[in-house]
Amino acid sequence: MTRSFPVQRRVLAACAATALIAPASASAVQGSRYHEGASGTAGVVASESPAAARAGRDALARGGNAIDAAVTTVLALGVARPQSCGIGGGGFMVYRSPDGRVRTLDFREIAGAAMKADSLSGPGLHKTFTGHLTVGVPGTLAGMATALQRFGTISLPVALQPAERLARLGFHVPTSMSGAMARRQKDLALFPAAAAQYLKDGAPYAPGDTLKQPELAATLRRLQREGPGALYGGVLARRIVRDMRAPRPDTKDPGLLTVKDFSSYKAVWRAPVHTTYRGRDVYAMGPASSGGQTMIEMLNILEGLDLKGMGETSAQTVTAVAEAQKIAWADRGSYLGDPAFVQVPLAQMLSKDYAAQRRAEIDLNRAGTFAPGVFAAQPLATARAAGKDFNPAGSTTHVSVIDAKGGAVAVTCTIEQEFGSAVVAPGTGFLLNNELTDFSGPGTANEPAPGKRPRSSINPTIMVQGGKPVLVAGAAGGSTIIMGPTLAILDTVDFGMTLPQAVDAQRFDDQGSNKLIIEDARYSPDVLARLRDVGYTLDARGEYAVTPRMQLAGMAVTDRVSTAVSDSRSDRASLAVPVSAPPR
Repeated sequence: MTRSFPVQRRVLAACAATALIAPASASAVQGSRYHEGASGTAGVVASESPAAARAGRDALARGGNAIDAAVTTVLALGVARPQSCGIGGGGFMVYRSPDGRVRTLDFREIAGAAMKADSLSGPGLHKTFTGHLTVGVPGTLAGMATALQRFGTISLPVALQPAERLARLGFHVPTSMSGAMARRQKDLALFPAAAAQYLKDGAPYAPGDTLKQPELAATLRRLQREGPGALYGGVLARRIVRDMRAPRPDTKDPGLLTVKDFSSYKAVWRAPVHTTYRGRDVYAMGPASSGGQTMIEMLNILEGLDLKGMGETSAQTVTAVAEAQKIAWADRGSYLGDPAFVQVPLAQMLSKDYAAQRRAEIDLNRAGTFAPGVFAAQPLATARAAGKDFNPAGSTTHVSVIDAKGGAVAVTCTIEQEFGSAVVAPGTGFLLNNELTDFSGPGTANEPAPGKRPRSSINPTIMVQGGKPVLVAGAAGGSTIIMGPTLAILDTVDFGMTLPQAVDAQRFDDQGSNKLIIEDARYSPDVLARLRDVGYTLDARGEYAVTPRMQLAGMAVTDRVSTAVSDSRSDRASLAVPVSAPPR
């Protein structure tokens, strides 16, 4: 539930939830689920779990900073939205401190030392994105501990307290979780510990049922006592590896991870990727995520086109954005992978000159087909066969936070698809990811390899204007994630939308095949007909598709008011810290 307090309601009405200085008029066509966000001057949190958002909001209310709140929210999400996130998964974070410095944290999962290029090529349960072979060494716990250690003001045990309480006392199952349980019921039933935790007498929990997770609560208390070492080489790693070595006879899917794989894991601070878009600074995540590269390449191409003049709901604008996406997608497929294993020509792909060259290939009257770029200045970075997305329908979840001092965090955490691998190792209480299904085939930049991080589409983004984080964005939804923050930037900058309007606005996505996934209900029949004439096959999704699901926050340029807005395509959980209310 999206909440705002009386003070925030007055602020919201005064500021109209505007985070940016933008063109004077917006052309947003309001949808039936449109809603305002929560606003205030003491900090905001956007999430898709009310329980987790309350944990993050309370961290801010106690004087914590954006890192404290983001970490607390992520850890609580592992309990309250376990189908999307947890300590058995990984992710990426973009952090902008109040002094304006930007850092990014890669806590992506990693393949074990026994992984080979063809390990996922043969038949088996992994072909259904399920089971032990799909599991990479999880990074979420290491990432959250690393972020707190460097920039937080609270300890990991304190950040774990709300999560432990939720697991021990339970919470009411939302409709979204019940539906996810139903969709993965057969897979969860394959693994007794998972079935015991997430099925009730073999069936999904009904909406409103109370879900208690005592085994997970015990694990969280262990982590409070022993720290991350309990997972990275300790008793939890040993329990997971033991389960992988002795899978059930009916699954026949032994895993590859070892205790040494766990003990060698490290979260990595990386330099952000950066561009300017119509005078705003945009910061995002670099490889092994492809989200930042693909988005920035698109923005650089589109900056040379008059999108405002074309109009937000015009066929010309949709065509321009879709064609730019296809160009960036071609480069993504050929070049993007773990930078420790492949040479990524990042500087060339993100240059304004390169964007101008590729922009010249776009014909707004014809849907095109585009090859990856050729970068003669970096001959070692050669184009490979396109690395396809074998599991494009990931679940994932995102958190956007702004604190009272203007510190901002965009963090996306994931266990890949809903309920990940469906595996819970006995004695651990948390789901393990199936992120290794994000690898592509042998011979691609994203082929599997020992110790390698699979390419991700995760796209946490912070846009800065006038020295303030005016847009803190991210999304969930597998390969559709990339277009979430990209469209949020276009909608706010080019079309003058407020954050609530940008979250609500219709979306579209073309990943290279001229098959345009489009929320068609708010486009006119003439526009849709024109898109077909141009050469697109329309995959119509009605008023609201399932993904990407966005969480946005932003600080107004003119004052210290921040706004958070959750996507109505999922559970809404945007909260502002009340100026004088005690923590909950």
